[in-house]
Amino acid sequence: MEKIKSKKEMELEILQHYFSIEGKVATLKLVYDTFSELINPNFGDDKIEKLNDKFFSDIREAVSLLPRKYKLNLIVEIKDFGSYTKEECDKIIKQNFYLFVYKVIKDNNKKRAGGWSLIGVGAAVLLLSYLLRNHDLWFDLVNISGTLFVWEGVNMAFIERNQENKEMLALAKSIQNITISSPESEQKE
Repeated sequence: MEKIKSKKEMELEILQHYFSIEGKVATLKLVYDTFSELINPNFGDDKIEKLNDKFFSDIREAVSLLPRKYKLNLIVEIKDFGSYTKEECDKIIKQNFYLFVYKVIKDNNKKRAGGWSLIGVGAAVLLLSYLLRNHDLWFDLVNISGTLFVWEGVNMAFIERNQENKEMLALAKSIQNITISSPESEQKE
C-alpha cells in the first residue's frame, strides 16, 4: 500500500525537479549559450550594456515558483562569454540590477502620481455633481464619473502599487546569491 504524501512532501518533490534544495536554500542554474544573447543591442551606446527583459523575467519566474521560506541561489551559466570577461559580466549584471530597481521605483512614483491625479479629478467632478444636484440626469452622470475617477485613482495609488511593492520585496528577500559561471570553471572545481 502506497503511503499518502503530505502537502510539504509533495511540494518538495515538485521543487526538486527544478531546483537543488538544501535546507531552506534552493539553487537554480540558468543556462545561456552566450552572454551577448542577454544584451539588448538597441539600447545605449558602447559604454553601457543593458540586459534584455528575458533575464529578469527568468529570475522573476524562478522566485515566483519558490515558497517564501526558501532563499534562492542563482547560478547564471554562460557557455561562451564571447568578447566579455567573467568580471565584466558580473559588473554588467550588477549595474543592470541597479537600473532595474531604479525603473521599478520610477514606475511606482509615476503610478502614485497618476493615482493622486485621478483622485483629484474625481473629487472635482464630485464637487461639480453637487452643484448640479437639481438636474437629475446630469447629476447622476457627473456623480458616477467622479466616483469612477476616485475609485481608479485609489486603485492606482494604493492597491496596485502595494501589490507591486510586495512582489519586489519578495524578489529582493528571496535572492541570496547570484553567481556567474562557465562550464569550464565548473570542470576545474
